[in-house]
Amino acid sequence: MLCVRKVLALSLSFIPFGSFADTLWLDNGDRLTGKIEFLEAGKMSIKTDFAGMITVSTARVATFESDEPLLLKLGDQAQYITRLQASDQKGQVTLAFDESENQARHVQVRQISQLLVPTPIIQDMVWEGDASAALEFKNSSGTETEDLDLDVSSRLRHGDWRHDLTLDYERDYRDDIKTRHTWETDYDINRFLTEHWFWMTSLRYQRDYLNEVAKRRQFGMGPGYEWWNNTLGRFETSARLDRTWVEEQDGSKSKYNALGLQWDYRRFLLGKRFEFFHKAETQIPDDPNVRYQIDTEAGLRYSLTNWASLSLKAEMDYLDSSDDTDYRDTRYTMGFGVGW
Repeated sequence: MLCVRKVLALSLSFIPFGSFADTLWLDNGDRLTGKIEFLEAGKMSIKTDFAGMITVSTARVATFESDEPLLLKLGDQAQYITRLQASDQKGQVTLAFDESENQARHVQVRQISQLLVPTPIIQDMVWEGDASAALEFKNSSGTETEDLDLDVSSRLRHGDWRHDLTLDYERDYRDDIKTRHTWETDYDINRFLTEHWFWMTSLRYQRDYLNEVAKRRQFGMGPGYEWWNNTLGRFETSARLDRTWVEEQDGSKSKYNALGLQWDYRRFLLGKRFEFFHKAETQIPDDPNVRYQIDTEAGLRYSLTNWASLSLKAEMDYLDSSDDTDYRDTRYTMGFGVGW
């Protein structure tokens, strides 16, 4: 038994553990080992154990290799999913299509317009999200301002099912007088029918302690399409038929149907240093007094670390009514957030 253990230990000592990582060689002879995340706009990012995410210019890349297949796009719009091997020629990389048939192609690193980790259709459970807080205290021209904005967004994907949950809380004071006090929660459960098409079921609850509409409950269903979802961002659109129940501060209640159109766009910029995001929803109700209403937000996040960021966000709620009593509410916030 002791002899078997010695043989097993000796065998494990010769396993090349480093071969399970991607490797990047620079033109000055330095070497980086980790996991290649993406290449775009002349920048390559590799995630290392010792320094986190490192971004280098492709002009400094001598060659590189990947342990797993990557989605590669060349300048001529050709696309391949293949492992990449280091080349003996400086500034080149080898596309290893089929090792059994010794098929390979050598390309210049500068010819690669984009390099991504392919996203499988069915994968293990993936949980991601972010939480941010914006708090403002200001005393200007004799007016004291105190604003608080809390946002939490979470997404869980497991196989063909995806769960989205968002929470939003806002509270504002002007000279110790409360001018805004609202909270909202949204839950969407999506079932992917194909790689891109999905069926959405949406639940929403809104609570407003000051304005005329005190409570709003919404239920909707409809199709959606995920245009892309990769390392650099995502974009999806959806259409729903909604049923909404409204309760006003005086206790009166009403309900209506509506057509809802929604999109969600996120895009990383400059090697994931910045993230631009834009969400919008348009509702066209069967109410003769309301033509349409829009709820939209757009902003920019700046990454401080792998998990912390600063964000600048603009939000707008707009309601177009047939009696010219339009409603518009615009809000700008800057806050600190964490992501996972």
